[in-house]
Amino acid sequence: MNWLFFSVAALGIAAVVLRRYIPWIEQALKPEVEAGPRRPVLRKVTPLDRMIETLRHEKDPLERHHLLGEIVEESYRQRAAAAMNKVFLRFAGLHVKELPKMAEALKAAHGGKLPPVPVFKLLAAALEEGGRLEEALSIRKQEVELGLIDGTKARPAGRIKKLQKKIKDAQPRRKRPGPGNARARGDRKG
Repeated sequence: MNWLFFSVAALGIAAVVLRRYIPWIEQALKPEVEAGPRRPVLRKVTPLDRMIETLRHEKDPLERHHLLGEIVEESYRQRAAAAMNKVFLRFAGLHVKELPKMAEALKAAHGGKLPPVPVFKLLAAALEEGGRLEEALSIRKQEVELGLIDGTKARPAGRIKKLQKKIKDAQPRRKRPGPGNARARGDRKG
């Protein structure tokens, strides 16, 4: 008999609590979107962010060259992340595009010769990894046109030959009929 009394009492208490706290439970179960707009989560400013910001205001070709080189090298190391790969491709492409304009200032600062510029090697390697062989080949050709040496044993001309071979091997080959497959003109059914 006692258990019946306790069961009815517990159900009565639960009903009172539910009536009293239903608004609170509904608010707790509401989706967060209805609760109000979220504040954006800010990330810490990195040295790469500072270099990019400095680059936006820099006009001196030598300083731009050095900043672009540092940005490209740093983002190349972190390119496994998709966002960082986009940053790398953007700034490496910008550096390649601006280098002919910077060439005179670089030659003047380095005794009449262009210094090694690793951006061509890094960009070509990244494009080659991504399967964009034609673009990598054009980057290597631009490097040769500017007279740059990339520090590899084969030099840019050797890499160009390897890329041309890869492109040739990647193209589908047409099958030629073998001697057993070819029919003589007189053997045609028709």
